[in-house]
Amino acid sequence: MNLFLMRNAPARGYILAYYPERLVFEPYVLREGVPVFEGCEALREAVPQECHLFDDNREVRIIRRESVGDTLELILTEEEERGMDPDLVFPEEVLVKPEYPATGRLPGKLKIINRYRYTEYDTLTLDNYRISSLNTG
Repeated sequence: MNLFLMRNAPARGYILAYYPERLVFEPYVLREGVPVFEGCEALREAVPQECHLFDDNREVRIIRRESVGDTLELILTEEEERGMDPDLVFPEEVLVKPEYPATGRLPGKLKIINRYRYTEYDTLTLDNYRISSLNTG
C-alpha cells in the first residue's frame, strides 16, 4: 500500500477490506505504517481490491481498478465536510451484519457521510462518501 496514504491513515480505527479470499472488517492499529489487525499475518502477501481505513474523523481509501490498470487513492476528512454546503452533506447510520458486532470488537452501526454536488445540468448527484464510526457528531 502507498506509504504516503498510510502516514495519513488514522493511527487506530477500523479496516474494511475486500480481499479475493474474504472480507476483513476488524479494528486495527498502524505499526510502522502498516495496519495490524486480527488475521493480518495470513493476508500479508494478499492485495485487497478495496481497502478503507477509518475512524471518527478520517478515512483513507484505496481501490484497485484492474479495468483501467490503476489505483484510486483518497483521503477524506470531517474537516472537508465542515467546509462544504451543509445542504449537500447527508449523514446516515447503517447497520452492520450482526456477526461482526457479535465478536465484541466491532460496532453494530457505522455512519456514512454522503457528499452530494450539483452537476452542470443542475441535477443532484452523489459525489463521494466517507465511512465513519458512529461516534462522529
